[in-house]
Amino acid sequence: MNKRILLVDDSAVMRKLVTRAIRQTGLGVDVAAEAGNGKEALGMLSSQQIDLVFCDWNMPEMNGLEFIAEARKTHKTPIVMLTTEGTAEKSQQALAAGADAYLTKPFTPEDLQQKLKLLLKI
Repeated sequence: MNKRILLVDDSAVMRKLVTRAIRQTGLGVDVAAEAGNGKEALGMLSSQQIDLVFCDWNMPEMNGLEFIAEARKTHKTPIVMLTTEGTAEKSQQALAAGADAYLTKPFTPEDLQQKLKLLLKI
């Protein structure tokens, strides 16, 4: 399948948890890259083939909302906001900025599988 995922979260532990959950979906997608903030992620998005981004909201240097707004200026790669920010207002903000989907923490592998299937069309 060779679909490549970029994980953007300032927590290395959370990136590991998301990676494990993605593997548990059994869909055969790979976490190809990880970034600790939006600024770092923009560089990766421009220099690598990325099929989907999972992005946290609260990060240093460039938060998830800022990342989405900047990424949308030049990239059409699907982006899922994956965050503890669970209010309807935050969800609307992320979608208005250009996120393709919104998923709150905690999540299950089934939640991730649903987003992967929808956005990667698998």
